[in-house]
Amino acid sequence: MVRANKPAKRFRITKQVRRKWSAREKLIVIYYYYRHHSIRETASRFNIEPKQVRDWIRKKDKLMKASPFVEKLHPGRKAKYPEIEEELASWIKDNRDKSRPITRPMIVRKAKLLAEKDIYQEMYPDVSTGKFSNKWVDAFMSRFSLSTRRRTTVAQNLPEDLVEKQQQFLSFILFRRREHNYPLKYIANLDETSVTFDLPSTTTVDKRGTKTVSIRTTGHERSCFTVMLCCLADGTKLPATCIFKLRTMPRGEFPAGINVRVNAKGWCNEVEMLWWINNVWSTRLINGNETSRSLLVLDSFCGHLVDSVKQQFISKKTDLAVIPGGLTSKLQPLDVMINHSFKSKVLYG
Repeated sequence: MVRANKPAKRFRITKQVRRKWSAREKLIVIYYYYRHHSIRETASRFNIEPKQVRDWIRKKDKLMKASPFVEKLHPGRKAKYPEIEEELASWIKDNRDKSRPITRPMIVRKAKLLAEKDIYQEMYPDVSTGKFSNKWVDAFMSRFSLSTRRRTTVAQNLPEDLVEKQQQFLSFILFRRREHNYPLKYIANLDETSVTFDLPSTTTVDKRGTKTVSIRTTGHERSCFTVMLCCLADGTKLPATCIFKLRTMPRGEFPAGINVRVNAKGWCNEVEMLWWINNVWSTRLINGNETSRSLLVLDSFCGHLVDSVKQQFISKKTDLAVIPGGLTSKLQPLDVMINHSFKSKVLYG
C-alpha cells in the first residue's frame, strides 16, 4: 500500500517575524548565511521567512551603504495629494516661526480645510473622500521631517563673572552662619512664581533636530497670579500666599493653609512684603525662640529691598542674603528644585 506524501508544513509567521529589522541587523543575518549555513538554516535561526533571507542577500550592496538604523531601503509610498501637503507644510512652518503650537489634530483639520479648496478639488477629483487618518499624519510628518517635540525653556543670560559672584555669595552665607550659628529651622528661602489659570500645550510638531522649541501663550495678565513660596532648611514649608490681580477681596471661603491677597497689579510689592513678614514670616517663631537670629535668602527683586521692608526684617532679627542679579537659576533653591514641581502639581494634579 502506497502512502500519500504528507503536505509540507507551512511556515508560520510569529510576532517576532513581523518586527522591523534595521540595516545592521539584516547584515548580521547575511553574514550568518555566508558562514556556510543554508538559507533555511539561517531563516530558522532568526525565526524569519527564507524569502526574506534571499531578498536581503540580493540587497546586500544597498544595505552596506545604508545607515545602521534604517529599517526600509525603499523611501515609501508617494504622497497622494502632494500639493496639499506642500501647502500644509508651509502653514506649519509659518506658525512655528511665530512660536504658535501645532498639534496632530490641528494638522488633520487644516488638511481637510485645504481639501475643500476649488483648486484642489479640480486637481484631485477624489480628495473629497480622502481619509486624513493618523496613519496619513505619520507618513506626512515623516516626509517633511516633522516630529512631536516637547516645549523647552530658555534660561536667563548668565553674567560673565558667574564663578566669582557665586563664590562671593556662598562665602557670605558661610560667614554669616559661622557668625550666628543659625539652626536649620531659622534658615529660609523666599521666592515668587507666576502660575497660569489655563493649560498651555507642552508639545508641538516641529522640525527634527530643532534645539529650541518655543510656544506662544495668551500672555494675558488676568490669566496669571503670583504665589509666594517659602521653605526652611529643615524641610518645613510655610503657608503659600496667592496674590490675585483684583481690586477687592472676593467673597467666599478659601482652603486652609493658603493666604489670599489682592492688588491692582497682582504682584508682590512693598505692601505685600510687609504683610507677609507680619503674618507669615513671624508665625514660624510661635514654637521657637524669638531672640534667635534668622537668615532669609531671596533674590534682588525691588519689592524685597525697599527700606521699609529691610527695617521690618531687622526688627524681626532677620539677616538677608540677596542673590546677585542673573544668578537665581543657579543660587535660588526654590527656583532650581521646587517651582517646576509645584506648578506641575497645581496644573496637572
